[in-house]
Amino acid sequence: MRTGVAGAASARSLEACGDDSGSSSQLSKFRQQEFAVRAQRRAFALSASIEDVLVAAADRASDRLKRERPEFSAATLNKLAYFIPSLFGVGALAALFNSVSTIVLCALAVLPAAFRILVVVSPTQGRRRASCTIAHEALPIYTVIAPLCREARVVDQLLSAIERLDYPAEKLDVIVIVEADEPATHAAITRRKHRLPITVVPAPPAGPRTKPKALNIALELARGSFVAIYDAEDRPESRQLRRALEAFRSAGDDLACVQAALCIDTDTTWLARYFTAEYAGHFDVFLPKLAGFGLPLPLGGSSNHFQTAVLREAGGWDPYNVTEDADLGMRLARLGYRCGVIESTTFEEAPATARRWLGQRSRWLKGWMRLSRNQFVLCFQTLGHGLTKHRNMIATI
Repeated sequence: MRTGVAGAASARSLEACGDDSGSSSQLSKFRQQEFAVRAQRRAFALSASIEDVLVAAADRASDRLKRERPEFSAATLNKLAYFIPSLFGVGALAALFNSVSTIVLCALAVLPAAFRILVVVSPTQGRRRASCTIAHEALPIYTVIAPLCREARVVDQLLSAIERLDYPAEKLDVIVIVEADEPATHAAITRRKHRLPITVVPAPPAGPRTKPKALNIALELARGSFVAIYDAEDRPESRQLRRALEAFRSAGDDLACVQAALCIDTDTTWLARYFTAEYAGHFDVFLPKLAGFGLPLPLGGSSNHFQTAVLREAGGWDPYNVTEDADLGMRLARLGYRCGVIESTTFEEAPATARRWLGQRSRWLKGWMRLSRNQFVLCFQTLGHGLTKHRNMIATI
């Protein structure tokens, strides 16, 4: 009898243990599900916060120059700026009926060409020779920014060229910024096996969808004391960063930027050969001569090396100007800084078709007209402020 009672009690005990084991298993599953939900929520919150940070950075990138230095921003040009180019049209019409106007217009057309000839034939040499003697441990962190837009075809070529740079991997801060709604380029970057740590930043669609806005977003995230800019098709020489550092170290604090030469290395078409000759004249002859004279440099859109602090002080790039490179070179000069040229080359491709060439040249022409317009306005504003100050000084005497 006792044995039966004990057996029944043992059975009830085992059944209770089984119930406890089942409830424990259910509790464990519940906790795992709860943990997974919390992890998902944290990931969502983190991605949302990153997206908020990028949107805020995009807003700052779009408005920083306009807000901090409105006199330099193409977004704040007044109606006078749009009136100035029309003066040339009026002058051209007047030239049909007035010999004086004809002489003036001819002079305006001849002077730029005469200036270029004078600069080219001068014996001045402004290219900086660098010996690359900086010790490994003394090298600073260097940020390399590559803005990409519909460049899935050449992503591997660009990143391979960056990986070949003769610079310690732990001191390279590589930022690739791609439009957020461009999956093809993102996929091309993701598929690739990287030999360097690379930060891929999606550029939010806020503000103007331009290269300078993307550069400004990357500038917000830059960790390096110096910044280099490369386009998608660029292949810089391996020691270019070291040569730029030598140029900065041997110059004064007023050297804000150095420009490496751009060279077209494809000659498959007559258009590519034309580009090769044009780039050789501009980057190997004209820009070094301008630097030798201490004149402002119309920077190229790639292979620019900046002091990060000075670049931020200048307001970065103008997101409303399609020739943001030349605009930045002029702005640095107005702020009292110099730009130089180094003996290093970046190889790139020429536009393959006449249609691409026409689009590029139309964009450059538009940007140069806007830049000239801005410089005219700044000159008039400076003259107006000077006259007002002079008149006030006379009034107080």
